[in-house]
Amino acid sequence: MKNKFLSLAIVVVAGTMALMASCEDQTAKILPTDPVEIELTLKQKEVVALTNRFAFDLFKPVVAGEGSGTNIMISPFSITSALSMTLNGAAGETFNAVRSALRYDGQSLEEINDTWRKLVTEMVPVDERVVMEIANSVWAENNFPVKKDFIDALKEWYLAEARNFDITDPGSVDIINGWIEEKTHDRIQNMLSSLDRDLVMLLINAVYFNGKWKHQFDVKNTTERPFFVTPGNPVNVPVMFQKQKFSMSRPEKVTLVELPYGQGNYSMVVALPDEGIALSEIVTGLDAGKWEEWMESLSYGPTEVELYMPKFRYEYKRKLNDDLISLGMGRAFDPGTADFSRISDEEIFISFVLHQTFIENKEEGTEAAAATVAGFTRTSLPPEPEVIDINRPFLYFIRETTTGTIVFMGLVADPTGV
Repeated sequence: MKNKFLSLAIVVVAGTMALMASCEDQTAKILPTDPVEIELTLKQKEVVALTNRFAFDLFKPVVAGEGSGTNIMISPFSITSALSMTLNGAAGETFNAVRSALRYDGQSLEEINDTWRKLVTEMVPVDERVVMEIANSVWAENNFPVKKDFIDALKEWYLAEARNFDITDPGSVDIINGWIEEKTHDRIQNMLSSLDRDLVMLLINAVYFNGKWKHQFDVKNTTERPFFVTPGNPVNVPVMFQKQKFSMSRPEKVTLVELPYGQGNYSMVVALPDEGIALSEIVTGLDAGKWEEWMESLSYGPTEVELYMPKFRYEYKRKLNDDLISLGMGRAFDPGTADFSRISDEEIFISFVLHQTFIENKEEGTEAAAATVAGFTRTSLPPEPEVIDINRPFLYFIRETTTGTIVFMGLVADPTGV
């Protein structure tokens, strides 16, 4: 009888534990179905709004600088992150020029840094269904003296890694490219082809995004449909389809539809120009104010939509020097006026800002990556080495240097030994 009671007790306990474990598993799997708010202070909201303003101001010259029919993609977040790091090393009029180009007029460095620290730490974990990774780093050449306060600021506010590189080592470019590839899951590769001899520092930002649609497309509904590259030039492409409720609106000259990822903290907003309206016309009229109007028009709730959307995948790479100079950053690129004395006592300037992106849009969701590299170069380059070409008969002496004793001496008339 005791054995029966003992067996029953074991079964009850085991069943209870299994039920508890099951409940815990179910509780662990319950995730938000709506966006989780990242709370920002009033000042942080101002900085984000100004960052968006910079995004549209930069996008226009980038688009204008490319030929018709070119796929374009930039990450304003990545670019602004890298350039905001440079603010921590800029001084005087150079600081004002970079801050103004980034549209941060009126914002203190502390307010800018504080906002980026908030974004870097809280945008990453906000939605467990979305992979969002942000990485920053500062690379100093082994013989370049960097001020500790500058490195400490980047570590504190941008969670940046501090690394060194040897400009004389041909393998350094592979090490730096390897860091970018690792942080972007190999989507941004071979970003730097070489390192100039006079390069002394790099500031790098890398962003990786992989989001699953909240409402995924059924691959069985993907078919070949025409896509009009120009009004009279259709090409057949794989087009996804679904019938679903999405936020959409039709402001002047354009149709907007918003596709959420995961719980909705991240989304893709598609802007389709009306027939007969050139995409360039929409880009020209787009700014932060127009964007706010668009976002307001999408806030009135979802509408049932039959959505056809092409799959696409491409990469994009651009040197941003001219684009940033056009926005007012010229002083930072000018060896004669750049002031980055908060980085080093050596005179340096920004020699290049390179940006590279990747995106793939498919039935399950969107994968995207970006990296931005800002390179700094010495203003006064080290003198060129003297060239001594021993190409004629010569003498040689072998001595002990502390005593001056000559041990060997000779003359080479023919190095081949004839």
